[in-house]
Amino acid sequence: MDLLDRVHPVARELLGQIDATLLSGGAPADHPIWPLLRRVGALPGEVVAHLAGVAPDELTAASDAMHRQADGYRQRADAVPMPAAWTGPAADAYATAWSGLSAHLAGSGPDTLAGRLTDTAAYLDDVRAWLVRGRRALAGTVAECLGSAEAVTLRSASSTADWLAGRGTGSGVPSPTAAARAAATLGAHLLQTAAEIVDDGRLLHDRWAGRLGELTYRPPTAAPAGSSHLRLG
Repeated sequence: MDLLDRVHPVARELLGQIDATLLSGGAPADHPIWPLLRRVGALPGEVVAHLAGVAPDELTAASDAMHRQADGYRQRADAVPMPAAWTGPAADAYATAWSGLSAHLAGSGPDTLAGRLTDTAAYLDDVRAWLVRGRRALAGTVAECLGSAEAVTLRSASSTADWLAGRGTGSGVPSPTAAARAAATLGAHLLQTAAEIVDDGRLLHDRWAGRLGELTYRPPTAAPAGSSHLRLG
């Protein structure tokens, strides 16, 4: 359990208020939340809930399984024998075919099945590290929102029809305009962190682009068989 796991249940009600207020009351036209909403493509509470529901440790299990599979490929390739006493055209054809297949399976470099599995495992490790960074950053932002003056304003706001219409806002209850601005400010703070997480993820994607594509097996070209003639007498 990390910080986001601990802080999200505490903040769930406030996050719901932020989203509901933005949906019902909008935000000032010049508020910085608007470009952030377009950039991220989700409401603040939705972003936090989505990232809180992702378990980075599951990627570790998948990465470990791929490392084991890659090691298994290498061990199996080394275990296939080539009979020393086998000679002739069939032996040569077998040696050529197995040489190409074993190189495709577990040869050196990334462009083998074992190498591609190893790279995919490394990619999953990088994705997990990105998720851990993102969850930590977002948890800190959520904690800042919980202790902010804007959170107090939003919690103090009513949600009755008269209040939403701008009537009956006395007795120290924040006006709908004040609540909308508070929700927009909190939302922008959360979405700014979310946008930075998305940008970090895009950089990760770009680093790995083209390195995890499908491998096609191309069998080696067999040497032409020599002609042989049966002679009698």
